[in-house]
Amino acid sequence: MVLLANHTVVLIVRLRFYCGAATTIFRSTIYLLKHYLARMQSPAGTVITCKNCGYQFTGNYCNNCGEKVYTTHDKSLMHFLEEGLHFITHFEGSFFLTLKEIFTRPGKLSTDYTNGIRKRYFKPLSFFLTLVVLYLLFPLLPGLNMQLRYHLDQFPYASLAQHWVEHFMQTHPDISGKELAEMFAAKSEKTSKLLLFIIIPLTALPLWLVVRKQRPYFFDSLIFSTEYNSFFLVTQFFVIPALLFLYALLAEIFHFKYVENEFIIAIPAISILIWFLHRGLTRFAGLKSLKLTLLILVMLAWHVVSVYIIYKFFLFVLVFLQLH
Repeated sequence: MVLLANHTVVLIVRLRFYCGAATTIFRSTIYLLKHYLARMQSPAGTVITCKNCGYQFTGNYCNNCGEKVYTTHDKSLMHFLEEGLHFITHFEGSFFLTLKEIFTRPGKLSTDYTNGIRKRYFKPLSFFLTLVVLYLLFPLLPGLNMQLRYHLDQFPYASLAQHWVEHFMQTHPDISGKELAEMFAAKSEKTSKLLLFIIIPLTALPLWLVVRKQRPYFFDSLIFSTEYNSFFLVTQFFVIPALLFLYALLAEIFHFKYVENEFIIAIPAISILIWFLHRGLTRFAGLKSLKLTLLILVMLAWHVVSVYIIYKFFLFVLVFLQLH
């Protein structure tokens, strides 16, 4: 069995190597062919009028707006396949590299990105938004896009939410409670995607106030906040729910008692965030000892307030206002 496993591992490694080599050769060939055909279509010194902005220039790209000079190659099947391959390889490479760096070396993405090392990474904000879309498509937990009934019990604005719902039902007697909940859910799904933006600057604010001597630009704190919130999304709304699902499945298969305790779940959830902030802030801002500990506690507390109170309150208000 061990020998078979070893052979399987070797085979997989070889297959990955050959696939990678074949992809590199294919992309290099396409690249050379593309530029060769482009030179044939747009010889050096030829003055071209940009079809997008009307600016006259020489070369393959407009100096004013960046529009590309299209050639016969750009309309070929080969170019169509090339663009698809480029998207797949670029997305897969940079996305999973960024994910790996966030989980193995917290703060490195933010440090590199703010220092000008960006090419190898998926753009932090785009990375965060991709995770948001994935979460909203596959909501394992309803934490960021809550249904109306959850808002009615949400501290500290539950009484306000109940009052608004009661007033709405009185002024719209033709709409049932179930219909109102469905209307709210439809609006909430769209609004939450945009509103999640506010979590990033809210999280960045206490960080910037503490590290503004080391990192004077608020942009730097925004990047670290984006990395931290990406880590938060993956761990709290993908990894932990998946582990709980696996735990429940094993309990059903092997017939042992499934114990669901929020306190037990909260301990690893908070611990992993503390680990990220400790490693990340040490690398990103060079903080140590007492100052680092205090900042971690402040950021954790403020992040809870930002996500579970401020964000949810504004989500409820904005969605409900759209129903009138």
